[in-house]
Amino acid sequence: MCSPIADGAAAAVLVSEDVAKSLKTPPVRVRATAAVSANRDGAEPVVAARAAERAYAAAGLGPRDIHVAELHDASASAEIMLYEYLGFADRNRGVELIRQGVTSVGGALPVNPGGGLLSRGHPVGATGIAQIVELTTQLRGAAGARQRAGASVALAECSGGQIGTDSATAAVTILAV
Repeated sequence: MCSPIADGAAAAVLVSEDVAKSLKTPPVRVRATAAVSANRDGAEPVVAARAAERAYAAAGLGPRDIHVAELHDASASAEIMLYEYLGFADRNRGVELIRQGVTSVGGALPVNPGGGLLSRGHPVGATGIAQIVELTTQLRGAAGARQRAGASVALAECSGGQIGTDSATAAVTILAV
């Protein structure tokens, strides 16, 4: 259960607050973003956890404030580990979120409601922005059958490369309406 490398593209348009007010679509704001490089010696916490900690602090939010998430699920096990690294589940308890339906469409915290990388493939240069596009669609209430009702805060985690047993880098972005 690994996502195939794929061709693809994604785009996001960033505008000033003044321009956003003039648009007909509801604005989605970047509450915080953090990009972190791995520890050279592989020391804990892992890169995704450190990026999330920084993004949560900058946004003044925590894991329980997130309504919908897009995670870098290049493999099925990566998504479950990220539940733990991002604070959605305690260590070694990530699989319980799946068993309880928490991360399903219709659950309390839908994760990768658009299918994630396992569904769309992994267009390496576009993966992170594709996550932002999906979350923007969710926050605007335009996701149709995969919509998380009442979503107003979303989190994207994208990571890549490898240094020892950790990803080389991770970025966590928190969006809100």
